[in-house]
Amino acid sequence: MRADRGQQCSLSGAILTAMKSRLQFAGHPIHVMVVGFPIGLYTSALVCDGLYLMLHDAFWFRMAYWAIVFGLVTHVTAAATGLPDFLAVMREQKDARRPATSHLVFGIGLLVVQGLNLAVRNGGDIPVGGSVVMPVLVNVIGATLTGVQGWYGGELVYRYFIGDKGKKPFYPPCVLTN
Repeated sequence: MRADRGQQCSLSGAILTAMKSRLQFAGHPIHVMVVGFPIGLYTSALVCDGLYLMLHDAFWFRMAYWAIVFGLVTHVTAAATGLPDFLAVMREQKDARRPATSHLVFGIGLLVVQGLNLAVRNGGDIPVGGSVVMPVLVNVIGATLTGVQGWYGGELVYRYFIGDKGKKPFYPPCVLTN
């Protein structure tokens, strides 16, 4: 049975209060506005790889390469806009530290994997010998990390209310026990 917002419950004995994002534009958190770009670009790269495998048209392999290039650029931008919120969580939101750290670690891991993905793509040209197993495999790993990092980001927003306007206290979901 889940608690309603009106009931007081917590993860460690303290009521959580929504934390306003540190970087905003017109009252909206910039990190939230930016993260859709690397997510969409990395997902597009995976779709392009799938199309290449089905159609054997080098255009799709090249498009995956460019999606990863722009994904990395926007990923760095998303990381830079999320870092102030991460530092604030470490100072102010004890209960959210673990998911925030996991979100950051998976994000760094994703940057490394997508950097490797870019490196094994031969500048967008089909590798000598025609084998694209390594780039596609690395892309699948990157897509998996994208999902895991996104899950932790969702935890921060929906469970811990990070990035909320912070005007009133919220109570975290909890399991009621006897």
